[in-house]
Amino acid sequence: TALIHHHVPQALLIEAIGQELTYLLPNQNFQPRAYASLFRELEETLVDLGLSSFGVSDTSLEEIFLKVTADGNSTNRKCIPETDGALQTNGNGPCDVPEGTAGRGSHQVRGLCLTIKQFFALLIKRLHHATRSYKDFFAQIVLPASFVFLALTFTLIVPPFGEYQSLTLSPWMYGRQYTFFSNERPMDPQMRYFGEVLLDKPGFGTRCMVDEPMEDFPCNNITTEWEMPLVNPALIDMLAGPKWNLLQPSPDCQCSTPRKLTMLPVCPAGAGGLPPPQRIQSTGDVLMDLTGRNISDYLVKTYPSLIRTSLKSKYWVNEQRYGGISVGGQLPLLELQPKTIQDVAAQLGQLLNITGGNCSKQTLKDVGTFLRYMETQDSVKVWYNNKGWHAMVSFMNVANNAILRANLPKRANLDEYGITAINHPLNLTKEQLSEITILTTSVDAVVAICVIFAMSFVPASFVLYLIQERVTQAKHLQFVSGVSPLVYWMANFLWDMLNYSISAALVVEIFIFFDKKCYTSPTNLQPLISLLMLYGWSVTPMMYPMSFIFSVPSTAYVSLSCINLFIGINSSAITFILDLFESTTALYKLNQLLKTLLLIFPHYCLGRGLIDMAMNQAVTDIYARFGEDYSPDPYNWDYIGKNLFCMAVQGFVYFMLNILFQYRFFMYHWISDRPKPPIFEEDLDVAEERERLYRREKTNDILRARDLSKTYSGTITPAVDRICVAVSPGECFGLLGMNGAGKTTTFKMLTGDINVTSGEASVAGHSILSNILDVHQNMGYCPQFDAIDELLTGREHLHLYARLRGVPELEISRVAEWAIQKLGLSEYAAQSAGTYSGGNRRKLSTAIAMIGCPALVLLDEPTTGMDPLSRRFLWNSIMSVIQDRRAVVLTSHSMEECEALCTRLAIMVNGSFKCLGTIQHLKYKFGDGYVVTMKIRAAKPGCAPDLNPAEAFMESNFPGCIQREKHYNTLQYKISSSSLGRIFQMVLANKEKLKIEDYSVTQTTLDQVFVNFAKQQSREDDNIVLHPKAAGAQRYIEE
Repeated sequence: TALIHHHVPQALLIEAIGQELTYLLPNQNFQPRAYASLFRELEETLVDLGLSSFGVSDTSLEEIFLKVTADGNSTNRKCIPETDGALQTNGNGPCDVPEGTAGRGSHQVRGLCLTIKQFFALLIKRLHHATRSYKDFFAQIVLPASFVFLALTFTLIVPPFGEYQSLTLSPWMYGRQYTFFSNERPMDPQMRYFGEVLLDKPGFGTRCMVDEPMEDFPCNNITTEWEMPLVNPALIDMLAGPKWNLLQPSPDCQCSTPRKLTMLPVCPAGAGGLPPPQRIQSTGDVLMDLTGRNISDYLVKTYPSLIRTSLKSKYWVNEQRYGGISVGGQLPLLELQPKTIQDVAAQLGQLLNITGGNCSKQTLKDVGTFLRYMETQDSVKVWYNNKGWHAMVSFMNVANNAILRANLPKRANLDEYGITAINHPLNLTKEQLSEITILTTSVDAVVAICVIFAMSFVPASFVLYLIQERVTQAKHLQFVSGVSPLVYWMANFLWDMLNYSISAALVVEIFIFFDKKCYTSPTNLQPLISLLMLYGWSVTPMMYPMSFIFSVPSTAYVSLSCINLFIGINSSAITFILDLFESTTALYKLNQLLKTLLLIFPHYCLGRGLIDMAMNQAVTDIYARFGEDYSPDPYNWDYIGKNLFCMAVQGFVYFMLNILFQYRFFMYHWISDRPKPPIFEEDLDVAEERERLYRREKTNDILRARDLSKTYSGTITPAVDRICVAVSPGECFGLLGMNGAGKTTTFKMLTGDINVTSGEASVAGHSILSNILDVHQNMGYCPQFDAIDELLTGREHLHLYARLRGVPELEISRVAEWAIQKLGLSEYAAQSAGTYSGGNRRKLSTAIAMIGCPALVLLDEPTTGMDPLSRRFLWNSIMSVIQDRRAVVLTSHSMEECEALCTRLAIMVNGSFKCLGTIQHLKYKFGDGYVVTMKIRAAKPGCAPDLNPAEAFMESNFPGCIQREKHYNTLQYKISSSSLGRIFQMVLANKEKLKIEDYSVTQTTLDQVFVNFAKQQSREDDNIVLHPKAAGAQRYIEE
């Protein structure tokens, strides 16, 4: 410092990290020759001062941009006032907060309390995501319930097999009646009273009784007076003539003849006699009084006219007159004498040579008395139309109601008494019962398949979130934050089961709404719930391993839904169909074998269980037809007990298999490590680092990696080849390399994302091979691509990871606010991360890595996509981590970022370190000299500058220099071997002579050192034919 201030008093020491000092030299108000003398003396006294190297670089355009825009972008530097009004600030960052206390809790929760805290943190994360994800709500709740609802709605269209309703018989089942009544003994008080009971209210049948029991046929409650239809007087005179008698009371009708065919008889006027008195009953019927008339003659001869008036179409005719009642008549008897019967019997005995006994003789003696009492007095005759199948019974019931009411006590209310005739279906035959059982269970089997169809989407949707977390590396980032795989999967399993329970509850409610007895009867409801819940218990962990296979959530959803449908529908349908052929021995044995083998699938257990419940209910209903109670235990092993047991076991088995997949138990444990060739021609600095780690000295290094190697299966060339490095507290170690050099693979091994092929590494004394959980508790990780949930806000992300890292619950908000302020996310903390710009996403990822102040922070290209101001802001935050005596390992494609942050760095080529050391050391050791840039002014205004003298000067004074650029007034040369002091001295001495307006001398940049090593990287595109311009760029790099 004294030497520099001796030559350039205005020089400022701006950075002192490790063994490297950085000074800022002024660009104005200084003696130009002072730089030349300074550089010359540094070169001469390099060893005496204990320096290994030095270099110089000019101000970059990015730094100029930052200086110009700093005042206009102060929003990122806002600080939160605390309760006492003081501002939180940080000398190297936006806020001056003591790094060691603000970024972590007062203590770290550990042990069982930490596990419980992480468990609930993961549940809170899923809750935030679920409340904002409409797709999940539709796939997990709406879709399955809709399918089941539609399926049960369509079952309503199918009539119930074998469940025939009883039929209440009444005349009005054939519509309004044109009926009749006849009293053959009107003068008899008993018959007259019977007629009044029959015709007056309640009238025919039970239609107009109290409360009107026949809902489909309400009572009119109005009875009209008797009316005589108007008749032509000439017709009256004609029918009163002596031509007509009791046997032929009216003209005959003409039927069809061989010459003329008619559909109905042709009846002349007056056929059937004069129109009888009629009225409208309270039941709405038209009642005709045929007392004293030849009823048969009237009915037959008025039938054609009645049919013609009631003809509605040529396909169907309403008969309208289906019956009537006549009372008081006597049965007609044959004019036969008892003596005649006795003579016939005697002659028959003689003919057959039969002698009757005492009983026969007594019977023949009493035959006269028998014939006399066969003539019934006061009979009730029921007339009916046999075209109505139920007409006879209906009008018989009308007569029975009248008989009942006529014999009631005088004070009885006739409206309250009646007889209802009901026709019940016949009992089914054995064949009909078998057919009904098959048809009923077939419909219920379709319902079961629809339930499988609906419930297949739910577990498939659970995998979507898990795939998204794995692809975005959010899942791995949670592991790095201290979550064990067991806690992660148990939390997700619990959340998925809660969601599934909602879907299952809706399905059960829909079954109850549709009153499906085979599933919702008191005996079957609990087994239904058990089947649905155990299906979710078993099929959900069965889907989890699929999250390791698929990388596109939509593809996984479609594929897994189809797989679930295929297994569930086909297995259930095949076994159900084979049940129909159980009489065939071979098919029966095959079906029993399939039923046993398919029990490994939860889909089959659910579908077959529902089908068995439906079949059992059908059998129960058949027993109930015979009045027997048949109710087997649904949990019986041969019923659905084995299905429930298998699903209960499958839940545990599939979950444990998923945990083994997570730990890569089946993939890497049995791969042997191949022997590696010895290392030759290794860089001296890299070799010294390797030797230091081989000595196993006790140091305070936070990260120690010794011979860390990774060879992917199916390849021979290692992706990472025996790298050795140690990173101490307060150090930022940079990893540079082209794509494919092994940087990200190194990070994956350190974070436990992939297994280590050979070698070992430790973080804060904990081995990544045997104690990865403790390693994660001391590690923060910012992956190359943002591992964030787009539906969670930035603040929710930080709260989540603060809980995962064991920050006490009461201090989580403070620690999260510290990270928000630290990374300048105040304006966006309450917004969903999906709305963040690329730069703010990287800030959030870096804040997640810093939360809890872990001892080691791994940053994989943290500033990708950031503008210069945000990038410098993030640099300041990273610098504060270094100053807090923690370690940072950084990968970047920005050489300037490495120069700004890294105390040491290594360049990786083909998986191994090619160089290692401080930036200035690498520039000095592997650099190609200096770059001189000169701007030439014109001799006269308006004339072009003459560049020839300057070109001749450079070629003569610096032989071997290479002209890199030549523009209107600018020249740039690369000088491979020369003294920095001599370059300044020569250019300064000839500045006026060569008309040099300004100039700069810069040491070889880190980019050029990187490019020199990058040429050694083996690439897959070496043999690709490039576009001519790209090929030119390729040649330029290789020169």
